[in-house]
Amino acid sequence: MAREESTDDRTDREAAQRNGAIGGADAVRMAREQLAELTGHRVESVSGLSRSEEGWEVRVELVELERTPPTTNVLGSYEVQLDEEGNLVGYERVRRYHPGRTDDE
Repeated sequence: MAREESTDDRTDREAAQRNGAIGGADAVRMAREQLAELTGHRVESVSGLSRSEEGWEVRVELVELERTPPTTNVLGSYEVQLDEEGNLVGYERVRRYHPGRTDDE
């Protein structure tokens, strides 16, 4: 069940937007869109989000190599840095892996 946005949450979000800052949900959306556009790869998921001094850091999982069956795809995990307004200021691939594999395999 989705959580309803409270009046305080909405007020905080609107104040941040007036100051040029974006919220977490917008940061995720913008990171997904901008990274997909730059790399040409399909976004599989978002696995992390944190606030930084400069804006936001978002971890995005991309399909780097699509294969059949999909369990043999090659995924890339990317750390994306956004400024306060949601502009992508940097990204780096931090991991490549196959779906279903854990780090200790």
